[in-house]
Amino acid sequence: MKQLNEKVAIITGGGQGIGKGIATCLAKRGVNIVITGRRPGPIEESIEEIKALGVDGLALPCDSSDRDRVKEVVEETASTFGTVDVLVNNAQAVGPSAPVEETTYDAMYLAWSTGCIGSLNFMQECFPYMKEQHEGRVINFASATGMFGYAGQLAYASNKEAVRGLTKIAAKEWGEYGICVNCILPSSETPASKEWAKKFPEMYEEEMKKKPMGRMGDPENDIGPVVAFLSGPDSCFYSGQCMLVDGASSIAP
Repeated sequence: MKQLNEKVAIITGGGQGIGKGIATCLAKRGVNIVITGRRPGPIEESIEEIKALGVDGLALPCDSSDRDRVKEVVEETASTFGTVDVLVNNAQAVGPSAPVEETTYDAMYLAWSTGCIGSLNFMQECFPYMKEQHEGRVINFASATGMFGYAGQLAYASNKEAVRGLTKIAAKEWGEYGICVNCILPSSETPASKEWAKKFPEMYEEEMKKKPMGRMGDPENDIGPVVAFLSGPDSCFYSGQCMLVDGASSIAP
């Protein structure tokens, strides 16, 4: 069984926010990193920072909903590094919030094609490599928005609940091949949340008072280490689980 520092990971949506924090955390632990994202600039900048940490990396532009491009990304990863050990499905596009009766087809399609279907695209393309080596780790990203049903978030939340279903079924079916499939539901600072905090500092402070730990999570230092555990050898018997990583803000029954 490979140690964490012997692995290569694909991280979707790794140009900023949670994805970039995860990439940095894994790179500091010796993991070679492939970052995808729809905009070349941010992922190329992220990879330059990753390489400065002493590991190798690739920045490969990709929309997760584009199956042909996903296939190319996975093939280039395997051609460069020999295989794919870890897949982190973090990428997600979403439109504005709306009540159920006003949610459009386009909003639903955007959320689902880049979220659940995009995650499935990468999982199916990575599967042959993980099956052949009888070892693999898939970490999907869902949200408490779906688990607890936040009003106004139909497109995003229903898609994220589908990601949880995808995780559980894949874990059942792929366990015989030594592939562990898990899901994280995070609460973390992102560029969008930081901008919101600047614009509405009083509202931000009120929201932080509601949180048991009084803060949002840090992508690299709070979310990244959980991904590192799920990516490494110590999690070889841990699969099919959905982990709330939000400082006790949400607690599942």
